[in-house]
Amino acid sequence: MSKTSYSEPLFTRSEVAEILNVTTLTISNRERDKKYPEPKRDLNNYRVYSLNDVFNLQLITYNAIDPKPIISILYDKGYNDIKALGQMIDSILSKRVN
Repeated sequence: MSKTSYSEPLFTRSEVAEILNVTTLTISNRERDKKYPEPKRDLNNYRVYSLNDVFNLQLITYNAIDPKPIISILYDKGYNDIKALGQMIDSILSKRVN
């Protein structure tokens, strides 16, 4: 029996906007106004967000975690092992400093 291993997924600005239920322009404006941290960029200079980045933005936006939208998008990105998804999220949450 082999263990499924995933690298941490990356999200586009559009996916993050969907998760946060805001527009991509809102994300850009909040980054410009220093309400959101500056995201990492890929080789094409597009914004990329790690799962941890998304959780942090969700905390900043809603001050509470609701991982259901994130799990849905992870599933759409091919991360369809629910147990592995749960472990990935638990791992990230356990690293959070309150």
